[in-house]
Amino acid sequence: MTKNKYVNVALGIFFIFLLGVSFLINMYSYFNTKELDSASTKCYENDGEVIFKIHNNLTSKYSFECK
Repeated sequence: MTKNKYVNVALGIFFIFLLGVSFLINMYSYFNTKELDSASTKCYENDGEVIFKIHNNLTSKYSFECK
């Protein structure tokens, strides 16, 4: 293989890695949103008030309370 082919292979592997990481981040966000929607719905069904605070946007750390 020539040097150019090694660069192409490395770029391909890097692209696949980025695609995989992007997929995992999106799936984590999707399921996190579904969890919050479900908790909020159950709270409202019991005539509760949702108190939701985001503590860290990067790690998606939050607190949820239903009063």
